[in-house]
Amino acid sequence: MLLFICLTRMTQKPWQSAIVAALFALHPVNVESVAWASERKNVLSTLLWILTMMAYHRHVQQPKTKWYALTLLLFVLGLMAKPMLVTLPVVLLLLDYWPLQRFKSRRLIDLVIEKIPFFIISILSGVVTIFAQRQALISFAVAPLQLRLHSVVHSYVGYIKMMLWPKGLTMFYPYASNIQLSHTLLLLVCIVGVTAVAFYRRRRMPYLFVGWLWYLVTLVPVLQLLQVSASPMADRYAYVPLIGVFVAVVYGLTELQHMRYARVFMGVCAGCVLLALCLLTRQQVGYWKNSGTLFKHAVEVTNGNYVANNDYGMYLMKEGKVQEAIVQFSKGLEVVPDNPHLNFNLWSALVFEGRGAEAQQYFLRSRPFWHSAGEAAVYKMLSHALMRQKKYPLAYEYLQKSLSLDPTDAVVYDYLGLTLSAQGRFEEALEYFSSGVKFANNAWELYFHRGLILKKMGREKEARESLEKSLALNPNSNDVRSILKKEGGGSAPP
Repeated sequence: MLLFICLTRMTQKPWQSAIVAALFALHPVNVESVAWASERKNVLSTLLWILTMMAYHRHVQQPKTKWYALTLLLFVLGLMAKPMLVTLPVVLLLLDYWPLQRFKSRRLIDLVIEKIPFFIISILSGVVTIFAQRQALISFAVAPLQLRLHSVVHSYVGYIKMMLWPKGLTMFYPYASNIQLSHTLLLLVCIVGVTAVAFYRRRRMPYLFVGWLWYLVTLVPVLQLLQVSASPMADRYAYVPLIGVFVAVVYGLTELQHMRYARVFMGVCAGCVLLALCLLTRQQVGYWKNSGTLFKHAVEVTNGNYVANNDYGMYLMKEGKVQEAIVQFSKGLEVVPDNPHLNFNLWSALVFEGRGAEAQQYFLRSRPFWHSAGEAAVYKMLSHALMRQKKYPLAYEYLQKSLSLDPTDAVVYDYLGLTLSAQGRFEEALEYFSSGVKFANNAWELYFHRGLILKKMGREKEARESLEKSLALNPNSNDVRSILKKEGGGSAPP
């Protein structure tokens, strides 16, 4: 609605503005930005982007300090929501050309000077963003410059393809495995050609010039030249840039309305397109129902998508579908055999299936993933997962491995006691609970579990002593307090 109001005020063409706003609202490529909770910043920053344009339009109509200050304030708030707004000063210059037509009465240099505060803030925001994300930047050894340059060209064309044929949209797009220089050059020629036509026709068709440059400029921050993602493209990156293409196409087609029956024909076409987009968007929203539907769809519509294989495999593991998870992890490793995350997850899945000997090779390959935590911690984590699945003998085996590497980990002693007690081996469990106490900073859980085991063994006096020690160490434990009250006929230590 705000986009419709903004465009209508600037162009005085409500029908064209309505169609552009409808395309923006209904296009399935924008589902990710709305459906994904993490991308609420994308929606918020776009809201502030449009409000900034509206305030700027008011400043152009009434050149007063308050409107200029409001424009600058909204711009800063937008940058705080998401640095995507760094290109907005250039877009404001484009709006000066059309539809505001300020180039007829003002020199370019004057319009640029007017926006110097915006450019300065954009540069500062860009520097801060790069510095803040410096640890997340992917090195050129992993993603070479040549690959990134190829990706820039393919991304510019790829988002147009998404707009025209929104099928196969997903949450992660892998790099193409066989990018050819000839193909990239052909696409580059197409981009340069459209840009040249837009520039040549800028006086007769200013909406084409402004809309196309809007698209080219606003995509720059997300072209992954400075790469923080393993994906060269993402649906959310097209949220603002495609507004420019919508404007260029819709305002361009309406120039044909003077032809006979053109209005009726274009109205019918617009209705059909919007209806089709509604259906596709509804379908796309369905893929965001849960992690399983999302990752499964990604695996189905892309090739060599090791990230989707890994994520879908992890989802299947949580659902207890270990065999299917193994298939997904294995497919991912066919693409990136040395990926530590995939190797670790495949190792875990194979262990769950009791295929420990086969799994060992993947554990060794996953060393970069768990090296900082330590091998003992990895075994402990896996054992805890096995305990949740009630695979107690297997959990016991890996807890022993963890204990051999770190004999002072009180949590491992606790897990060993719980694992053994679940198998009815109370005497052995009691030994581990008792041994773990001397290594714990706060042993209330060990005393608690020890007390429960002693109760099961009929050693009531020792059990109460252990439970009282647990409560003394953690007076806020309602579980311990309730057991003691029940034992003591309504009394428990205060």
